[in-house]
Amino acid sequence: LVGSEMCIRDRNSLDYEGTYKGVFPAADCPGIETTLTLNPDKTFSLHSVYIDRDSSFDEKGTYTLKDNLLTLNEEGGELSYYKVEENHLRKLTMDKQEITGELA
Repeated sequence: LVGSEMCIRDRNSLDYEGTYKGVFPAADCPGIETTLTLNPDKTFSLHSVYIDRDSSFDEKGTYTLKDNLLTLNEEGGELSYYKVEENHLRKLTMDKQEITGELA
């Protein structure tokens, strides 16, 4: 899946916990392969690999869910937002808006 969405792979649409995988677009490489795991204890792990580069990173932290807005709080304090939709997550901007334009 290319775009600002990650599809759920191992749960049904009523369960948001589980593992999501997708490819986010990037300005300086073909994309970023991303795996996000939401654990039942409200912790998450995020693994990202830059396609065609020898670069990856891992993040961990906690998450909250309110009104279909998933907020990831990384151990370093950085926040990121996703909209929970049927069978997938949609990455949002820092202003909690849908991503538009070339990187949508």
